[in-house]
Amino acid sequence: MRRTKEEAARTRASIVDAALECFDRYGIAGSTLDQIAAAAGVTKGAVYHHFGSKGEIFHELRQHVAIPLLDEADTGMLHEPGYSPLERIERFLAGFLDTMTRDAHTRGALAVMQFKCEYVNGLAGELQDMVTNNTRLLAALRRAYRDARREGELVAGMTPDIAALETNMFLAGLVRLWLMHPPTHPMRASARAAIRAHVKVRRR
Repeated sequence: MRRTKEEAARTRASIVDAALECFDRYGIAGSTLDQIAAAAGVTKGAVYHHFGSKGEIFHELRQHVAIPLLDEADTGMLHEPGYSPLERIERFLAGFLDTMTRDAHTRGALAVMQFKCEYVNGLAGELQDMVTNNTRLLAALRRAYRDARREGELVAGMTPDIAALETNMFLAGLVRLWLMHPPTHPMRASARAAIRAHVKVRRR
């Protein structure tokens, strides 16, 4: 029984990985379940055994990327010992960059989510899920900036709510621009300096 469950889990994961390759190459609308099955080395029936549609595959792909990053935001920004609140925020932003740099799966999934997907019809619900996840991230940022204000670290005249919103917008733009440009582009090389500057102007 255990072997069967492990084999099913491996098959399911291979389908998701194959779908990511297809989504990146053809876009979600242009990808077919036949293409995904061929890329995964399984039958179309095996794909249907695990997923009812491309939308279901995309949902699992997005959840495997979004939830771990959000969990890292909660634990990294709010509970990591030995760092001030603003240091934790800076480390979270830099960690996001590190994840995109070293993890091809996360990088590919984020690129598909940003550039290869139309959030209409069967995927409209995914956009609402993204709004929900973004709200969670914004709340984590807000708590961190409130800690910074309480500890006298946040610059005078800036509220935790506005600081959190600006950082949320900064991260969204950073991710999109970073993914848009090739590895050798100066924008990527300057991303870490931009993170440091973003946090610096919030420091008292």
